[in-house]
Amino acid sequence: MPISPLELLLLEMASGFYLGAFLLYLAEILISRLPRIPWAPVTAGVGGVLFQSLAIFIRFGFQGHVALLSLREALSFFSWSLVLTFLYLEHQKKVRILGLFIFAIAFLSTLMVIGISFHSPILSSKEPIGLLLSLHTILIDLGLASAALSFIVSLLYLLLDFFLRRKIFNRFFSRIPSLETLDQLNTNFSGLGFVFLTIGLFFAIIWSWEKFGRALPYESRGQLAFIGAFLVWFAYMAIVLLRWSRKFRGKQAAYLSIAGFLIFAATMLVLALFSKGTHFIL
Repeated sequence: MPISPLELLLLEMASGFYLGAFLLYLAEILISRLPRIPWAPVTAGVGGVLFQSLAIFIRFGFQGHVALLSLREALSFFSWSLVLTFLYLEHQKKVRILGLFIFAIAFLSTLMVIGISFHSPILSSKEPIGLLLSLHTILIDLGLASAALSFIVSLLYLLLDFFLRRKIFNRFFSRIPSLETLDQLNTNFSGLGFVFLTIGLFFAIIWSWEKFGRALPYESRGQLAFIGAFLVWFAYMAIVLLRWSRKFRGKQAAYLSIAGFLIFAATMLVLALFSKGTHFIL
């Protein structure tokens, strides 16, 4: 079903607020004489989330289900969950520097959603979508958002470590949380992503068993999706186990998280392109 004019308008409003939040966070770092208004970028981010929430609600209402069946839907939910998680973190831990990256990603993702909406209709399955598949798609997308947060935190860890070793103390350096805080956030997000991915795959296996009488779908496309998902799951399981063994901390853990996210994102992108717009296992 093609996107509605109201949904498109809401997405455009959300992207505008995300861009505004990004520029406000960037101004805090680059312009030293600019009077600080701490609530301004956060308020812009809240505005973007509200507009995007309405757009997602309209999409789910039109479809009659909450499954993320297309690349456009997955991207929209991904950016929405990313910003929502950051706003919670900003309230709890005051990690403002993350906003610079989060809102840049959210803005670009929303622009991609709008671009996909203009150039192609939303493809979806003609079959009824059950609760299991809906939970699977949402949890996998939340897992990707957690992996993206772990990726950003890892980049900041490596950057701060570089600044400390080279004794570079600038305005950007002063905004980055401590290495300990970043390492703990990396651990939390990696573990959270693994949990989301595990539960999401569990629901997919149950759905496939109910539909086909076996753990893997009959079609090669569905089998490829399961194989790709399990490869990502094993990669994240290795990352989590290595971190729990306390052998990989600091820079080593940051490199692992970066590699894990790149594997996760690349797998999702390949499967999305291979599925030609519909969900991988439909």
